[in-house]
Amino acid sequence: MKRTNKFLILAAIASMLVGCNFFDSNSPSAVTPQDMFTSPANTELAISGVYELFGQDRGYRNRLTCGYAGLNTDIEYNRKSTKDYAIYQIKVTDTDLSNAKGNDAWGYLTSMIERCNNIVDGIDAYGYPSASPKDSLLFDYLKGEALYLRAFALLEMVKYWGDVPVKVKAYTGVSLKEATSTKVDRNVAFEQIRSDLKAAAELLEWSGAAQLPAARATVCRPSKAAALGLLARADLMYAGKSVRPTSLEPGVSTYKIDWNIQDPQKRDSLYKEVMWACDTVIRQEESKLLSNYEQIFKYLCADETDYYKMEHIWVVPLVNGARGQVINYNCAKFNSKNANSKGDFTMGILLHNIEYSSTVSSNFAMSMVPTLLFDYENGDQRRDVTVFPYKWQTATAGSGPNHSSLDRKSKTQICLYPKLQSDVSQWACGKYRIEWMGHDNTGTDDGVDFPVIRMSDIFLMFAEASIGSLDETNVQPSAPTLYTGQECFNKVRDRAAKDGQSLSAKELTLAAIQEERKLEFAGEYIRKWDLMRWGILKEALVAAHERLEELREDYENTYLLYVKYKEDKSYLQSGAHDFDGKEVVRGYVVDEVFNFNFDDRGSKSGELWVNEKCKFAEKLSPATYILYDYDNPESINSHQYWPIFSTILGASNGELFNNYGY
Repeated sequence: MKRTNKFLILAAIASMLVGCNFFDSNSPSAVTPQDMFTSPANTELAISGVYELFGQDRGYRNRLTCGYAGLNTDIEYNRKSTKDYAIYQIKVTDTDLSNAKGNDAWGYLTSMIERCNNIVDGIDAYGYPSASPKDSLLFDYLKGEALYLRAFALLEMVKYWGDVPVKVKAYTGVSLKEATSTKVDRNVAFEQIRSDLKAAAELLEWSGAAQLPAARATVCRPSKAAALGLLARADLMYAGKSVRPTSLEPGVSTYKIDWNIQDPQKRDSLYKEVMWACDTVIRQEESKLLSNYEQIFKYLCADETDYYKMEHIWVVPLVNGARGQVINYNCAKFNSKNANSKGDFTMGILLHNIEYSSTVSSNFAMSMVPTLLFDYENGDQRRDVTVFPYKWQTATAGSGPNHSSLDRKSKTQICLYPKLQSDVSQWACGKYRIEWMGHDNTGTDDGVDFPVIRMSDIFLMFAEASIGSLDETNVQPSAPTLYTGQECFNKVRDRAAKDGQSLSAKELTLAAIQEERKLEFAGEYIRKWDLMRWGILKEALVAAHERLEELREDYENTYLLYVKYKEDKSYLQSGAHDFDGKEVVRGYVVDEVFNFNFDDRGSKSGELWVNEKCKFAEKLSPATYILYDYDNPESINSHQYWPIFSTILGASNGELFNNYGY
């Protein structure tokens, strides 16, 4: 169960406190900085005001966790692409992401930064000078947490908008000018992010040793590993490429894809920093790389927060059943509101879903580009976790999956099983599943935490940094490391193999890293930012479109997959019944799935397989997979970043402006 509920319940109070002008001594009724920041408990209350913003509408509750940002890549796409946000054609006037009320992603991220500024300044001015030795250690953690959250929010802004303001001193109320900030080159932001995260890594402990009891051994609060991991991610972005305006001035629409840093020696120093940061985490916490890939996401969906069970190092914490729609937008589609068929109705049979509730449904925003299924080797356990080409189905025993132990049962018994979706546009990401949830899901807000960084990323970032720039020049670490880049790369691939199997050996190259990160992190809102920093987003999307066309031509009629089931009724609710009122007594899950041809299935002795058909030819059209504006693929480059929206521009006192032709 989550440990963050009490922590986040305080947020409403904290948001009022942090929103005050702490430094205005002329307001006798205001909370004074001495009241707030001389007490670690009150300072933690202020920190909760930062976390409160994660659960707000048009923030991480939904817009930033459901495909508005980070989707439409070569492997994932937003099924709700009828609006401009998903097809690199977003508009300055988009009111779904920005409006005059200020509840928008830009507003929340800048508010996080300002609240963190208040906390950092307050601890320095009032916390440390009055602290006992014990309280000083608590203030260390709280300041490190504020620096980490400030760096996270600023890095998110760079991801979405590119060049943004950088403001790291709290507003004192002296002048209006102080409350506004000018848009600056993103390299200024990267340097601030690095400074914050290195300072945070010094102040924060390893999770199990956190001085603050509420932050000990939980993935919902940052640790030294989280700060070092986010530093490595920011450094790789900084050392990489990006779309940049030819001149950072209002009205400039011309742009180029170029290195963020022109000096190769500076890039080399960043790669060394990545290796140092990742090696430090690996030496301390290598065991966090779980052997069972499926278990990583079972824990996530079940609200597990124990740092030493999870592979995740840090997640955006959301409150159970109150705020947050990670499952709603990212799991396979279902709808209990108008259950007119067994395919829809079966979701009420699954564990942790109020049976046949009229309020339970899924928006199903994220879908997997079906070619991803063929990119995994047979024997790679990540394939069957990541690509979920099924829908849950009820059937009588005689008409269910063609499995010998099932067919011998009475036809009056009802079974629940995942049936292959013949429409490939319905294929979902299997990392987010309602049947894995740890609490009842009674509406769209499921409260499952949003994943940010996990241990396999640490290994792969080290491997990537070890080969250096895109010309793949080797980087010599500043000090001896526990593993080489090739060994770190192999660790992730070795873990990916199913028990008793192995994957093909691969030499560590940039191309191999790009492919491995695709297979490892599909569906985790990482791929788009990887493609952008490698400078190949457009090329990857165009290539994905061409692959879809080839697949349609090669498999003009149908495409066959082979599925083997095994009995597992752990997902059944006690007393569950189907659409006709018959009790569901048997459950099945997919044991193995193979594609291409019969010989790929391995041993056939004593096994019965289901031959499932997918209608690729009918469903592989540009209209189905809106990867980009088909008539103008160049818009992928010009609109990799969001515009600063009109309501934000209007409130900026002339300090903000757009580029890229927005």
